[in-house]
Amino acid sequence: MRTCRPRLVSTWFALALASLAALSACERRAAPPAGGAPAGPGTEAPPAAPVASAPAAAAAARVEYLEEVTGGADRSEALPLVVAIHGLGDRPESFAGVLAGADVKARLIVPRGLTPYGDGYSWFPLQQALASEDVGQGILRAAAALAATIERIAAERPTRGKAIVTGFSQGGALTFALALHHPRVIGAAFPVSGWVPPAVLPGGSAAEPATPALVALHGEADRRVPFGPTRDAIAALGGRGVKASLKSYPGVGHTVSGEMRRDLLQLIRGAAAEMR
Repeated sequence: MRTCRPRLVSTWFALALASLAALSACERRAAPPAGGAPAGPGTEAPPAAPVASAPAAAAAARVEYLEEVTGGADRSEALPLVVAIHGLGDRPESFAGVLAGADVKARLIVPRGLTPYGDGYSWFPLQQALASEDVGQGILRAAAALAATIERIAAERPTRGKAIVTGFSQGGALTFALALHHPRVIGAAFPVSGWVPPAVLPGGSAAEPATPALVALHGEADRRVPFGPTRDAIAALGGRGVKASLKSYPGVGHTVSGEMRRDLLQLIRGAAAEMR
């Protein structure tokens, strides 16, 4: 089993390239090729992650992670914390590439899934339907571990504001759960191709007042995590007082298209500017 240990920069690049070639077929993302046009769904992995120095890794609350700074920031600065959560079968070394080229000064945390899955990792079991109670409880358990890790990082690093969290597929589901159940540590949430099982919806008729604003990004042609239930969940959250909205992408399947990636970076840029 591979683990996220401190490495030299050259080793980081080698592992990133190897990861791009060995991504699980379960949850591949597409990044924009040269020229900025979106790639077809599932046809291309993200570019290698930007590296300011050797990646750091640590374990807290059972979660290991890679840590980098973006936008030319200095590690000693008080920075917004951006947490990017990979999907099923992926790993931090490759998923960090989704935010490659980000021009916002931030501390990027890319956590590693809790259990091995193929060539990558998984956050929770998915043997049953996406909306099942078991899947919902698995999401909540993983979100609790992530929240504890985020809280610890924010306390140990010079940090500005609450964390900005995003994630793809399994990571998108966890982004929803973190925003809805751990608002003390989350300031903005941008789930991509995620879903909200009934167990993850906030109890009662109203969400906690501190619940952060949430913008979901989802392809309308997604067959793995269908668009309709996510649209309905966003409507249900709005009815409970959550500031939730949905950006839809016609013809896009279970992937991060070039347009989605550009929108995501813009959302993160805006949220980071508001963190004080």
